[in-house]
Amino acid sequence: MTEAKRPLLHMIGNAHLDPVWLWRWQEGCAEAIGTCWAAIDRLREGEGFIFTKGEAHIYRWIEELEPALFAEIKRYVDEGRWIIVNGWWIQPDCNVPNGESVIRQALYGKAYFLEKFGIEPTTGYNVDSFGHPGTFPMLLRHTGFASYTFMRPGPHEMDLPGELFTWQSPDGSSLPAFRIQDAYNTSKRSTPLSPKIDQHYGHMDKHGHAFMCFYGVGNHGGAPTIDNIEEIEKRIGRGEALAYSDPERFFHEVDTSGLPVVESALQFHAIGCYSVASSLKALNRKAESLLEQAEAASALAHRATGISYPAEQFASLWQIVLFNQFHDTLGGTSIESACLDSERELAGVIAGAEALLNAAVRRLDGTIAPPIEPTDATFVVMNFAGTPSNGLVEAEPWVDKDTETPRLLLDEAGISIPFQYVDPAGKTTGLQRLAFPLTVPAYGYRVLRFAAADKGVSAPGVSFGQPHAGPLKFETDGYLLELCRETGAITRLVNLSNGVELFSGRGHRGVIVDDPSDTWTHGTDRFGFEGRDMTLEGVKLVESGLVRTTIEVTASHGASRLVTTIILPMDGSLPVELRVALDWREQRKLLRLAYPLGGKEFEYEVAGGWDSTPGTGREVPGQRWVRVSAAAHDVALVNDAKYSYAALDGTLYLTAVRSPIFAHHDPIPAEDGARYRYMDQGEQMFSILLQAAPKLDRQEAATLAERLNKPLVTTPHVSRGGTGDHAGQWQPVASEGGMVTALKGAEDGNALIARVLDLSGDGATVALGAEAARVAPRGIATLRLSEDQLVQCDGMERPV
Repeated sequence: MTEAKRPLLHMIGNAHLDPVWLWRWQEGCAEAIGTCWAAIDRLREGEGFIFTKGEAHIYRWIEELEPALFAEIKRYVDEGRWIIVNGWWIQPDCNVPNGESVIRQALYGKAYFLEKFGIEPTTGYNVDSFGHPGTFPMLLRHTGFASYTFMRPGPHEMDLPGELFTWQSPDGSSLPAFRIQDAYNTSKRSTPLSPKIDQHYGHMDKHGHAFMCFYGVGNHGGAPTIDNIEEIEKRIGRGEALAYSDPERFFHEVDTSGLPVVESALQFHAIGCYSVASSLKALNRKAESLLEQAEAASALAHRATGISYPAEQFASLWQIVLFNQFHDTLGGTSIESACLDSERELAGVIAGAEALLNAAVRRLDGTIAPPIEPTDATFVVMNFAGTPSNGLVEAEPWVDKDTETPRLLLDEAGISIPFQYVDPAGKTTGLQRLAFPLTVPAYGYRVLRFAAADKGVSAPGVSFGQPHAGPLKFETDGYLLELCRETGAITRLVNLSNGVELFSGRGHRGVIVDDPSDTWTHGTDRFGFEGRDMTLEGVKLVESGLVRTTIEVTASHGASRLVTTIILPMDGSLPVELRVALDWREQRKLLRLAYPLGGKEFEYEVAGGWDSTPGTGREVPGQRWVRVSAAAHDVALVNDAKYSYAALDGTLYLTAVRSPIFAHHDPIPAEDGARYRYMDQGEQMFSILLQAAPKLDRQEAATLAERLNKPLVTTPHVSRGGTGDHAGQWQPVASEGGMVTALKGAEDGNALIARVLDLSGDGATVALGAEAARVAPRGIATLRLSEDQLVQCDGMERPV
């Protein structure tokens, strides 16, 4: 194609910077400053060069630590030569963060850019993440983005109908997207700029439209070089069809009408990133969940008592979470010291969220009327999720170590609640921990009394369970359980209330599979399925009472040990709980937990919705819940820490842990006898809920996930001056086909903000108090509740 007919090649000067990867964040901070000074040098040297940079966190580092550089950036932003893209706090992983986190990337990132530069980036830009769920166009559109630039999955990982296409979510949201060719950077180790430009001319000749060509030293920063600029100037001087440009200009000028449409997730790349760095991922889940609970409690306390809503404190904690959702951080591909940094930061977020939650809980407790009988051990059970919580609750009311007095557990109406004494956290005399069934409405509470009563039950002594020597068969009114004598796996699990048998083979079976892949697991879309089963060591009967039976199963392989505490409720409408304590000592292996569910269809929660993936053996990312449709029933599997799944021949596999070498990247070989540090060594804990019914919909699966990940808060009831009833809702919620996923104070301080998802696939109706709103099929809605009026907003909390 001649230069006169060839479309324009947009030269994108950038410097992709991993603030954390093969270095700690402190080095990333230094390189951010050095890189941006280098970009300023290029801007000063000529009139044409344009530089592109995103990530609010990087700009905040510079603002705080290098104010002279920040002033220079502002000057060139005003001149239109320094272009801010991305609009997010960082370039995150897109598979592990939940939908609320994705929205907060934009909420805080765009707010920063508006405050400091007076601009709102509308070009989504995430060039190095490891794949995307199919809901991302919806989340991008919901937060004010008009286009998206990415690089992974690459052409060798996913065929696309074009490198410029319309990407559409299941709700119908769409935007033009561009896949970067031949990498986002140039360096001596990769394709130099001159042949890269020629390759891009070939791309344009093939596809017939303009392209973006990215140049500049990246990863560890660096920025475009003088040689880069000279090469471009030389070609401009020859009259070639290329120009200094930026992604916003590209999408403004390129014709996006009639583009091919992609209606799927953009996967797969680096499937190992879903299952490494278990502790990091568990802390991320806890931080997200606890921040959402604390925000809901604080918003409700603000409305109920008039105390100020701590918006700045929440923003600060969220921004730490968002920074640690960077793709090499949360993907687990960084060096060990960087992973430890992230764990410490996320632990700090959890501590901060706990403090904010406690402050709100105490305020809310103060609105409730005082205890009926001051001598009773009275406590409040609070629900800060947007769904009702129905299940077994554990609480440890303080009775001053009195084990002699018989007691009853009474609800707000004085009605006795069945309970049983269970193993207390402290192994000492006199502590009384209870397990009991309870339903608490969304954003509601109930006051309970552990009251002295002649017909009550006295506490037993401390028990550690007894070895079980008989048949490995256990039964409650709700469930029948049988275990395999060789492996400890579940050979039968029957819900006696509805007749559903969950497994068609050995369930919760631990299989150790060889995994010689690097940290990312490059070059494949699946792990092996054949391996060595763990061997049963022993079974204990820990509890058997009015509300549940608890069995502890220990299996091992070599130095690794899998201890599963199986909780069988008396009530078959409640799920079976598997509390897993894993001591992992394998190297370059992975642990699959197998669930032979006879599945025909598999749906996995992703950010802002769900993706359906056929059971072909591919490793897929998923979040809290999986919904499996079998021939005559449905099963929900919910967890509180894991993100990696596969399905094959009807069996769902949870990839619980992998143990590659830290930051090991093919093609560097792992040498026999060399000293390496292996990932995820030692102890970790997580929980799984299993529930089955002839029909179990997504709303029920998601409600189960909310209950596990946002557990009820129990606290002593010490109110003296409150007047509220001993049961109620601080915010009435009703939903048909969907659910409220988050409740927070508005950023402007004048209302409540609710985030709502449709889970039916047909649209949902959600009522907050007397007002109701409709959510589009498979859609998301942000609702502003002010003086009992609901206003539809976007994710930036602006009316739409």
